[in-house]
Parts: sequence; structure tokens; C-alpha cells
Amino acid sequence: SEAIETAKLAGVRLSISHLKIMGAKNWPMMDRVLKKIQEAKEEGLDVGFDVFPYTATGSVLYTFLPEWVSRGGRKMMLSRLKDPKTKERVIQEMIKDSIDYAKIIVAVYSLGKTLTRRIIADIAHSQCKTPEETVIDLLIASNGRIITITEALSEENLDKTIQHPLSMISSNGSGYNIAHKTTGELVHPRDFGSFPKVLNHYVKKKRMITWEEAINKMTGRPAEKFGIKKRGFVKIGNYADIVIFNPEIISDMATINKPYQYPIGIDCVLVNGNIALEDGVLSEERFGRALKK
Repeated sequence: SEAIETAKLAGVRLSISHLKIMGAKNWPMMDRVLKKIQEAKEEGLDVGFDVFPYTATGSVLYTFLPEWVSRGGRKMMLSRLKDPKTKERVIQEMIKDSIDYAKIIVAVYSLGKTLTRRIIADIAHSQCKTPEETVIDLLIASNGRIITITEALSEENLDKTIQHPLSMISSNGSGYNIAHKTTGELVHPRDFGSFPKVLNHYVKKKRMITWEEAINKMTGRPAEKFGIKKRGFVKIGNYADIVIFNPEIISDMATINKPYQYPIGIDCVLVNGNIALEDGVLSEERFGRALKK
């Protein structure tokens, strides 16, 4: 509601980034959220949202703290967590949030690989602490630098958002290659599989959206939404950013436990008219460039 009202007052377009509702107790709110967005659209607001095709999220560990704890930046957050009275208040508020710590996996730990791939609930048990104490102590020890992967979203809500006429499909991921595996970091599978997953899972298997709808949500619609000229559509005069894939076998391979896997079924990728990938061989040249409106 706040984002919609702000956009209306400012007279600007609105794109809600990575629309999602975390935590099982909050999942029923999705219908109300989508209704609110649809009503704003019907009232004349240029509004839309993007969604990534996974029920697991990737975020920094401190997002599981009460919102007020991180106000003012990382130094202020750590100062609050180190204060015994404030720490106890934080713990009590975290307990009320009913967080499922058995679903929070440490993906990147700044002090090394010792805790990578471990579950917060298990770490707490091994240290004879509560999960809330463990989260706080880990944040203090790492200077606030811990990234997690958490199963916190509803498959049903994901289906609703991907099918919604106002949605775009994003990855919310970063660009990694297989060699990054040697760092020991547990990256999110979306970094390797987002778009092939949509084509395989939501188009081919579930048949929730058509090929045309899926591809438009990934390409043309974002280009139009953000005013990116001459991209997003295959047409004369546009830049040739093209992916050639086999619809029979296109599929993601990356999983939470084994994320470092390229998708299958992509035969060729052209970037600005140049072959960047062909038959599994990646060009050493870099044909992309920063886009400006």
C-alpha cells in the first residue's frame, strides 16, 4: 500500500521488486496483495512486479532480526547486538516471529568455510544455544557478513505470481561460472537456472503459461517497462540479443545442494549480434555493455 500510494502521489511508474511473502503464517496475504496491485492498475497507475521462480530466498542473515535493529547501518546494528539488554529484547522479539531455523542454511560465512552449508538450527544445537542467540552471535563474530538461503516461500503463491498478467520474471541472481565452486560458497540455484526452470517447470510441466507468455515476461515486458530501447523483441533494427534453445529438453539443473550446474538445452547465445555461447563453448570475448536509457 505504501509503495502504491507513494507512486500515485509522485506521479511515477511503479515496479515492485521480487514480490514475495515470507513465512507460512503470512502466505494467505498474497491474494490481498495481488488484488491491491490489480486495483491500482485499474485506477490508472503504471504498476507491475517481478518474481523469481524459487521458494527459497537468498539474503543476509540480519534480515531475520527485528527491522529496527539494523536501522542506521551495520555499525549501529552490531552495537545494539553487543548490548546485553538490547540483545535480550531482540531475542524475545525474534521468538515471537516464530522463525523456522531448520530451513535457514548458511551460504556464505566471512570467517571461512566452517559453517558453510550448515543449518542454523543445527549450529545452535551443537553450540548448546538457542537459535536466536546463535543468529546474534554469528552476526557479531562475522561483523554482520553472513548470507543465507532459506526455504520460506509458498509454491502456491509462486504459481499465482508467475501467472499474473502484471508479472515479469527475474532471476535476482548473480553471474557465476562453475569455477566459483572452489570458493566453497553455496550460491543460490537461481544464479544458474532461473529462466530454463520457468520454461521447463511452468511452461512444459505445469502448463501454467504459454511459451510466448513466459518469454515475453523475461524479455519484451521488462524492456518496455524500463524503457530499454531496441531490446527485448526480435525485430528489424533491434540489437540481436538472442537465445536459441531446444524446447524439448530445455531445463535447469541447479539445486539448493548442488547449485553449480549449467542448464541443458541452450544451443547458442547471441549478445549484440555476436556469438557468446555455441554448443557449450563460451567465447572469451565479452560482447555485452552497460545499458543506459
